[in-house]
Amino acid sequence: MRILQGGAPKCGNFWLYQIIQQILTRTGRDTGSFIQQHPIYELARNWDLNYPSQASIDVLEITDLQYSYRISSIFRMPITDIQSYLSRTNHVWTHSPVCKRSGELLDLFDKKVYIIRDSRDRAISASKYYCSDYMLKYYPQEEKDPQQFLEKNFEKLMQEWVWHVFDHLRLSRRYNIHIAFYEGFLLDFQQELGRLLDYLDIDLNQAQRDALQEAMSFATLKSKNPKHLKKGQSGYWMDQLKDEQVEKADIIAGPLIRFLNYPEQKGQPMTFSTEPDHHQDFDQLKQEIIASQEVLYT
Repeated sequence: MRILQGGAPKCGNFWLYQIIQQILTRTGRDTGSFIQQHPIYELARNWDLNYPSQASIDVLEITDLQYSYRISSIFRMPITDIQSYLSRTNHVWTHSPVCKRSGELLDLFDKKVYIIRDSRDRAISASKYYCSDYMLKYYPQEEKDPQQFLEKNFEKLMQEWVWHVFDHLRLSRRYNIHIAFYEGFLLDFQQELGRLLDYLDIDLNQAQRDALQEAMSFATLKSKNPKHLKKGQSGYWMDQLKDEQVEKADIIAGPLIRFLNYPEQKGQPMTFSTEPDHHQDFDQLKQEIIASQEVLYT
């Protein structure tokens, strides 16, 4: 079984990767890796990366013109034969947005899993990440304070999320993409795990599921990856975002936030919908997003 996992950056991709790897390992399935067979791996495993296992993960970058494999933000090489690459791995991670090559690639995988996280929490998390010691080392920038970074880049972060998520939702039925939720794993791990297992057609008994939950708890993963994982919370945007930022988030992403049943205002309970309206007209939803954003450009 060949699995592609995707998601906008800082939406719980690392957590999802570990969960899928645990599922494959605990059921005796192959976890072969292209990058671990590459000559660069012996060097890269000793690099100062963001978390210990980063060099061992098959990360794929997809653009209109090219496929490439990479290790974090440090090493990147083009793929001339995608079939050959995929013959040497069965679990690939990508942050790439939908592009002209996406349909071609999605058809090459048996299972596709896309993780979503509330856009406002994600914006805060991304700001902290881009100002982390790790990112400043390899991608130095003048702004080193996460709060100031968020102020300057809030609109950009929200725009990145809204179209990344929208395009994957739009393609989810055509390509049988399973939509996973960061908040689902956080608030009811067993239920979200059950949805994932059903999609993967993999069965674990309750004892195995409990053991996997313990191994994949945020506290356990954070203790092993302290630089990469921070809070493991949901809804903290309600305390950290200014009212004008909440209003701007609604302008940029409000229709999609409501489509996913995330809370709209501060003080509301954390909600999300694992089964948004499958009869949704995505052309209409796109027009609603564009119309909502129109005030930004007039």
